[in-house]
Amino acid sequence: MTVHDPKVLKGRLEQLAEELPFEVVSRPMMGGFIGYADGRTFVSISTGGLGVKLLPTDQERALARPGATRMRHSPEEPESKNYITFSEADTADDEFMIEWLLLAAKTAPAKKH
Repeated sequence: MTVHDPKVLKGRLEQLAEELPFEVVSRPMMGGFIGYADGRTFVSISTGGLGVKLLPTDQERALARPGATRMRHSPEEPESKNYITFSEADTADDEFMIEWLLLAAKTAPAKKH
């Protein structure tokens, strides 16, 4: 597993957020960050990468991408059931990431009250 710098990935999310039609806020969470789209959880950032929260049907399509994997928040953690990380090339591709972030935001669960 490649170990990532969560602060660098948070910066990447902030860069992409400028192109998204909703407010993106990130909050520190267990050594990483959780990203919210208008208050709804849609990404997780950790040493395991920038994980996009997807529904099962979308996960299968995402995992078909070369280099895409289920996120591990750290090397000793099990694979995530909800978050998918993409290859470094895909993560660096603005258009690609915006497409997946829009999908994640659209399918994110409603805020808990």
